Amino acid sequence: MFCLPYAGGGASAYAGLLRELTRPAVVPLQLPGRESRIGEPPAFTVAGIADEVAPATREPYALYGHSMGARLAFEVVRELRRRGLPQPSALYVGGAHPPDRRVPLAAAADLPDDAFIDQLVRRSGALPELKHVPELRELMMPVLRSDFAWIKSYAFAPEPPIGCPVVAFTGTDDEEVGAADMLGWARHTTGGFHLRTLRGGHLFVKDRPAELAALIAAGPAAGPATPEPDELHLWAGPPAGHAAVLRRYAGRAATAASHTGGLSLVAAGHPDGPGVGVCVLRPADLGGPHHRPAELSEDEREQIEDAAEEDRRWLALRAVTAKRALVAAEGRGADPAAACFPDLADSGPWRAEEGPGLDRPARWQVLHLPLHTSRGEALAAVAVPHGRVRLRFDMPAGQAG
Repeated sequence: MFCLPYAGGGASAYAGLLRELTRPAVVPLQLPGRESRIGEPPAFTVAGIADEVAPATREPYALYGHSMGARLAFEVVRELRRRGLPQPSALYVGGAHPPDRRVPLAAAADLPDDAFIDQLVRRSGALPELKHVPELRELMMPVLRSDFAWIKSYAFAPEPPIGCPVVAFTGTDDEEVGAADMLGWARHTTGGFHLRTLRGGHLFVKDRPAELAALIAAGPAAGPATPEPDELHLWAGPPAGHAAVLRRYAGRAATAASHTGGLSLVAAGHPDGPGVGVCVLRPADLGGPHHRPAELSEDEREQIEDAAEEDRRWLALRAVTAKRALVAAEGRGADPAAACFPDLADSGPWRAEEGPGLDRPARWQVLHLPLHTSRGEALAAVAVPHGRVRLRFDMPAGQAG
């Protein structure tokens, strides 16, 4: 498994994973300008990295990239495909926005050194010593500047999705790239998509290598049939497959399911928890562009009317999926109009305000998950107990892309 580092990182970023993971064998790639290649200019090319990987493609191999390295690994896979070489058995991506999306932190590339470093330390887990250790700053700044110049100048070129599975990882405490962001990688593969959430921040590859190694070693198809107390399992696929997923969790988890337009979503939570509610909808499920579902409160209708016209349908979809997921969690008889969400544009998680038609809405948080499927875009909402939740999401081959 060839590993590509985050911005400013070197091969040593994978020392923990190298120690914890024996199969597949971890092969960190050292980019120019860092560690053992410190004497070289800190510039790299996709073609140059593909040249390093190409001889190994005669045998099964995989790629892992973290943050910047994820986008770089994705481009290496596409470059190897252009050369007619075998694709990897899997592409593992950690803490990275999908390649067709802008990287918000890339804007920091234009800042003066002090502000640039402050942004990296505060938002991406860079070493705080960069602020006040001149020797470290002098060593690292050329690499960081070069890497962020690459990130900022990167332009996604549309091509057919890759054919290998994509396994995405994110940290529960990563404020820069969350689970909803990582789900965007599903549109870039037809080989199946899997998301795993670990405890930790943006640099979990360095800070929590044992947990990451265990997930990689287990493989995307494996997994516990009983979710842990802070874990939620999700499966999205064709309606014909959801019954088998429910049978797998029978007696071992609290489950819920939702269906729309040839897509089923199954959620499974810890059996001793308060339950789970789920809803999946497509924009077309709401009817015409000016239709306002009955579930909406007066305040929510006003929020939608006050929004830009191109945003109204999406805000209504967020509100309706959240309400239906909350009602599914609370049980029959709950009134969806009684739950009110004060800011439909908030990225979440959402908490419903108290209402007479819901017994205990304060115990739930609602997560929104955009789903990118071969049948088009959909939005899922999941109601779970308050607190950080580790997600395990699976979409079989042929459904993503």
